[in-house]
Amino acid sequence: MATRTRPPIPGACRKTQEAERLLARYPQLDAFELARLVAIFPDLPLIDKAVMTADEALSDKLAAFYRDHGDRLSVSSGLLSLLLVLPVAAAGAALWWLIG
Repeated sequence: MATRTRPPIPGACRKTQEAERLLARYPQLDAFELARLVAIFPDLPLIDKAVMTADEALSDKLAAFYRDHGDRLSVSSGLLSLLLVLPVAAAGAALWWLIG
């Protein structure tokens, strides 16, 4: 079965183009391709994800992908805590150094 090809998002990065190609074939992906899509999808720019969501050809497949693998796409709360604590600690250390 041939998949319909369409032009990629103008100016999209290689990861976005790869994600589009994989999503166009979802769920007929082998284990390696599925693992690759799960690995690269969280790193895609939000604007590219929004364009994929608005795309008629990809929106249903993207919804199915989120439904099936959404739990693997979220950022862990530990990482979010670390990303919040590090700048606060650096600002505190800078203030301590300047004042002290």
